[in-house]
Order: sequence, then structure tokens, then C-alpha cells
Amino acid sequence: MIALSRPLWLISILALAGCSGDSPETLKKDDAQKPEVTVAEVQVWQDDKTRALPGVVRPGKRAVISTRMSGTLKTVYVEPGDRVATGQPLASVDSREVESAINAARANVSAAETALEQAQRENERLQRLYEEDLIARVKMEKAGVRVEEFRAHLKTAQAELQSQKTNLDYTRLTAPFEGIVAETLIDAGSFVGPGQALMVLEARDSLRIDVPVSSQVAASLEPGQRVSVIAGQEAQILTARLISIIPALDEATGQRLRLALERDASELSPGQVVTVLVPQSNSLSSIHTNDWVALPKSALIRRGQLTGALVLEGRDDETAVHLKWIKTANPPVNDTDMIPVTEGLSPGDHVVLAPSSSLRDGQKVTINPAGAANGER
Repeated sequence: MIALSRPLWLISILALAGCSGDSPETLKKDDAQKPEVTVAEVQVWQDDKTRALPGVVRPGKRAVISTRMSGTLKTVYVEPGDRVATGQPLASVDSREVESAINAARANVSAAETALEQAQRENERLQRLYEEDLIARVKMEKAGVRVEEFRAHLKTAQAELQSQKTNLDYTRLTAPFEGIVAETLIDAGSFVGPGQALMVLEARDSLRIDVPVSSQVAASLEPGQRVSVIAGQEAQILTARLISIIPALDEATGQRLRLALERDASELSPGQVVTVLVPQSNSLSSIHTNDWVALPKSALIRRGQLTGALVLEGRDDETAVHLKWIKTANPPVNDTDMIPVTEGLSPGDHVVLAPSSSLRDGQKVTINPAGAANGER
């Protein structure tokens, strides 16, 4: 029995010894499970801070179309959203009264022309008689005065005719520039009066942004200065240029910044409210930016209203990533993709760039030496 049990005992020991160690295949499998990441070092924020101000998008051109005539709005040729060319008919006002006035003015012109012709012939006849010493000089001079009177009457009649023709033009409303009909305010069949707004025409090929500001903020800016504009639900950052500062009527109303977008922004529309990031001078700021750090935009992780980044912790084979929630500030206009972080990170931290959605909090990783970034600005 003893002789038989020894081989079984030895076999058991050998089997346990074989199970206690990892095979080369197992080690390779564990290494393969560690994803390779590219990292960047967090550095101190060097740029100035900004102030977020609300702005309203305006069209490059905007015209409120109205008429100088009283009457019934006869026809409206366009609808909101229609694109129109320069000179294209938009609407017409009942012009029968004006057309009657034009006919009367034409008749007056014709009568004045006839009267002037008769006066001129009479003046010529009297001049010949005066040259033959058949009439007195006074009678000849009176005939010349009548010619001038009828000539003045003709000019008055012609001016009245031209005035009525101009009024007829006012009954036919046309587009002053190429654009889009933003709104029609009056329907056909309504009675309209002089100066009453009928529709709004906008040229949206170029957009501007108006930003109400205090006099102190306006004084810190200069025309031509670039600022950032945050628009849309995706918080897209656009660049705009300050073209003018509109003075205030009084100190209580403040001033307005007028901005022009530097490129076509089809995602914006007139009336939309955007956020404008205005550089804030040290005299206006009570917050010191020394505690801020710079984070590459590609390292950001957004989950709902929260913003975070994957930070490396540990050394060598024990390196793992941990999710940290952070607070960011509005970035100024610059040529980099760095985002200022006010809380959650410290200079010298290493963050994962373009983190994969499969990375988990606490997961061990390997660093890609060739793809490592130093985070320099």
C-alpha cells in the first residue's frame, strides 16, 4: 500500500506546482488587456481670463418695408422665408386714387403747354408790330410777362405730374437689396397708412452680434480686437471681430459692442442669443488665475452637465487611470486648443488624450512613449 501511494503523492505535488505559476501565454494575455494611452502633462495657465456676456445675433442688413401712401394693401407677393432679389416686387397698395391724380396732372400739363404756345405766338406778333412802330412798348412788354407766367405754370404742372408719378412708385414696394423676407406684418386687404411697417427684409449673408456692456468694459476694448463666441447646444466656439463701439445715450443704458463674425456661420440665425467671451483686464478682475491649469481640449470627458478627465496614478506596471471631475473656465481667443481649469487638477498631473469610451475608472494602462505629449502651449 505504501509503495502504491508514493507515486500518487508525487503526482499530486507536481500538479500543484504546475498550477501555482503563470505560463508565458497567461502573462502575455494580461499585458494585452492593458490599453495603451497617450498622455499630456498639465501645466499652469498662462493666458488672461475672460468675462462671459450675452449677445444677440443680428443680420448684416435689415430693412423695415413701409409705404408713404394711404390705402388698401392690394397684394402681397412674398411669404416669410422667401429669398428676393434687388428690385423684386414685394407688395402693392391700391393706386386708383394716385392714377387719377396723375391723369389730372397730365391734363394740367397739356393745358399749360397750350397756353404757353399761344402766349409765345402773341408775344412774337406784338414784337413785330412794335418794330414797325404800330404799338406802344408797354403793350409788347406785357405780352412778354405773360409768356413767363405761362412758362412758370407749365413747370408747376410738370412738377405736380412728377410728384404723382413718385407717389405711384410708393404704392409698388420693391426689395432694396437681396435678402430673405423675415416677416410679413400686414395681410392683403388691410388699410395701411404712411410709415406703417408692412414687412421685414434681412440680408443674412453676413451676420453681426450686438453685446450690451458697461462703459468700463467698453473702455478696455479696441476696434479690430478678436473675441470668442459660444453658440448652439454643442457650445461651438466661433471667432468674431469688434468693428465698433456704439456710444450710449446716457450712462444708465450702457454701451453696445458690434461684432462681425470672421467666417460664414450657417448654424446661427438672427435673434439667437449667444455667449461672447470678452477679455477681462486685471483692473476688472478679483479672481487670480495663478491657480488655474491648462488642459488640452481632447482630454475633456463630458457626461451630462459634468466635465472630467482621466488622470494617471501609480508608477510603472501599476499605472492606472482615475476619473476626476473638474471645473473649467471660458477660454480666450487663441491659436491653441487649451482649456483653463479652475478646480480638480494640479500642475504636473498627467491626463489621457482622446480617452476611449471603453476605459474604466481604476483600469490599469500602459503609456505610449511615442505618442506622449508634453502639454506645452
